[in-house]
Amino acid sequence: MLNGTAFKAVNTLFLMAGLGLYSCSDGPGAERPNGENGDLVFALSDSVDVRIPGIKTDSTWTLHNGTERIHLLPSDTVNGCWTIPVFDGTICMNGQIGEWHDVLRPGHYAVPVEWQSNPAPADMRPHANTLSWRLTFGSDNPWFGDLTLHQTSDGQAFGSIATATGDFRFLHGQLSDSTGLILQTFDGAHLFRFSATSLPDGTLLDGVFQSGNHYATPFTGAYLAENAPPLSEGKETSWTGEMASYSGLNLDGTPAQWNADAATGTHILSIMGSWCPNCMDEHRLLAQLMDRHPELKVHTLAFERGLDRDGGIEKALNRLNRYASQMGADQWDGRWTFVLAGPASKQAAADSLAFVDRVISFPTSVVLHENQPEPWIHTGFNGPATGPAYELEVAKFNRAINAGLTESR
Repeated sequence: MLNGTAFKAVNTLFLMAGLGLYSCSDGPGAERPNGENGDLVFALSDSVDVRIPGIKTDSTWTLHNGTERIHLLPSDTVNGCWTIPVFDGTICMNGQIGEWHDVLRPGHYAVPVEWQSNPAPADMRPHANTLSWRLTFGSDNPWFGDLTLHQTSDGQAFGSIATATGDFRFLHGQLSDSTGLILQTFDGAHLFRFSATSLPDGTLLDGVFQSGNHYATPFTGAYLAENAPPLSEGKETSWTGEMASYSGLNLDGTPAQWNADAATGTHILSIMGSWCPNCMDEHRLLAQLMDRHPELKVHTLAFERGLDRDGGIEKALNRLNRYASQMGADQWDGRWTFVLAGPASKQAAADSLAFVDRVISFPTSVVLHENQPEPWIHTGFNGPATGPAYELEVAKFNRAINAGLTESR
């Protein structure tokens, strides 16, 4: 395996549902698997927690992340450890008490957890009404998101927050006069909690967004106006006019190099990280497009965390191999390429890819057609939890790919 010096010299789904690791929930009234119903409770502090419902047996554990199902994989039965697919996080339990470890963060990052038995979680559908807010996060350098929630008659709520560069995936919780707003999500790589006071006119005040036990920022919200400007305004990566090319390491650690000079057909360059849930959602869409378009080729350019640590490159390559396998990429052998392209930094990605002016977000996708002089570039990705925002993403990718394929036929 190449060491850090060698790497610097070289380069200065989809099928998650098919594999049973991530899936959409069954419809209302579907039979639930046997097991103990409960909540996995993450303690962010002495007074604040995140509660993710699920079903647990001695050999299986499924977490209900809103309308998404995450099937944990037993990894160390002696120490009661389970692995979260794709993102390599682990949950280790000693009886009902344990810790969630995010192995992609530096140091021994852990959040205490407790499994609490509860009745079967209520089905969050059908919903009674749908509400949308424009949220403002922070104060000195604010950023914005559009929260869309589906609310049930008993105050349960589920939905997502779409931003200019990606969404917060499957949020779920409560919205009522007594509790205000409480939303949460967990996907193995991220643990988010949103709380706010809800006023009669719909205004959200005293909001706090928390990520794990290491980050918090305030937010406010107001009902989304019909004439509100789009969040994506001014948030797109542009082509510099340089020919598309990249270098890095193949999954086996050998040098990889590619440029578009002699490339034929249609290629998608996906600038991403295996730690990025929005990237996983986009790759699920790319897999569907690969099925529909046999001539399509995808290049996954991974910018990974921890490359500067001891054994970091080898660990990143091992993680990428698992990611590719769990995405089912081997069924497109020769058409879906994975390359370790550099460290998890937007600046590092922009510096190594001269054909883009900047990298604003992971993922960033570049669609190249041999008969078109300028590529289509798309920043960020709003996934299936966002509903209409996701449908718009699907339409954009279909237009970008079909236009070039039609012209080349």
